[in-house]
Amino acid sequence: MALLFRLGELGSLWRQIPLTCRLMFDGRTPMRAKLLFIGVLLLIVSPINWIPNAIPVVGELDDLALFVLAVQLFLHNVPEWLRQSEARRSW
Repeated sequence: MALLFRLGELGSLWRQIPLTCRLMFDGRTPMRAKLLFIGVLLLIVSPINWIPNAIPVVGELDDLALFVLAVQLFLHNVPEWLRQSEARRSW
């Protein structure tokens, strides 16, 4: 959770979201990485919640932490050459 409170890390996450979207639709991205990312996203939107959103702030922070985890795991499972190739491209 300490990762979420670092402004630099949140800025880095903000820059990684477009890269993640491009890689999700790239046919060269390993299916394992895509399935892992989709699985964590389904966990976030599922009605079963570890910490209910009714608890102010904490309920949303666990969803945000899962999203950060999903992006980081996805990018970790994509080959470095593919990440760099897509990072150079722009929308």
